[in-house]
Amino acid sequence: MIFSNRQELSTAVSAHVAYLAKQSCRERGAFYIALSGGSLIKMVGPGLATLPLRNDVDWARWHVFWADERYVPHASPESNFGAADHLLLRHVGIPRRQIHAADDTLGPAEAAKAYEFVLARAFSPWAGRIPRFDLILLGIGEDGHTASLFPGHPLLSETRRWVAPVYDAPKLPAERITLTPPVINNARHVVFVAQGESKAPAVAAAVSPSHTDPLYPASLVNPTEGDVRWFLDAHAARGLTPVQASA
Repeated sequence: MIFSNRQELSTAVSAHVAYLAKQSCRERGAFYIALSGGSLIKMVGPGLATLPLRNDVDWARWHVFWADERYVPHASPESNFGAADHLLLRHVGIPRRQIHAADDTLGPAEAAKAYEFVLARAFSPWAGRIPRFDLILLGIGEDGHTASLFPGHPLLSETRRWVAPVYDAPKLPAERITLTPPVINNARHVVFVAQGESKAPAVAAAVSPSHTDPLYPASLVNPTEGDVRWFLDAHAARGLTPVQASA
């Protein structure tokens, strides 16, 4: 879906998240969402935290996780949890026990293992099954990365772990943890959000159904039993063909 400006994009994404939350609560009694940081939470957080959506959401049924997190203290401006807490979480009624931030006192490897345990406890999947989020919100970088899955990185081929450490992200901070492709591709819904002309080449490559170049990790997001939706401003959509833009 393509929108003419940031405000229209923000309003549409926020409304779609609220719609999926209501649908999930109606069908399964709860809503399990993984957030991303950066410009995405700055766009979606305020939209959900203000009227009329704030009063139209059953916040008590939300369970909040993160698609990735930077290895920084929660109080750092670089923290994805910190940004979400400042822009959304402290303004709505999600029980704190249902907000699952990564442990910022551990190193990346230990934090990734601990977060896998958090997922196992929250989702209680059957043996051999992968946690199934109702929604994973993702952005896309100019290099095509999403979450903290970067071009050419070995984690693009990960099949076993749910959460993995990253020590060499090309963007600072270099140390992070991230959900892996098996978890992302097991979601019921994945929503990508992008704005700005600098994102246009990566968006066009990732949206193309025939494009699975590992240089563009976002192109590898293809849920096995779910769907992907793109919410773009007109600048980020400039590289799309007419057929892609109307899909």
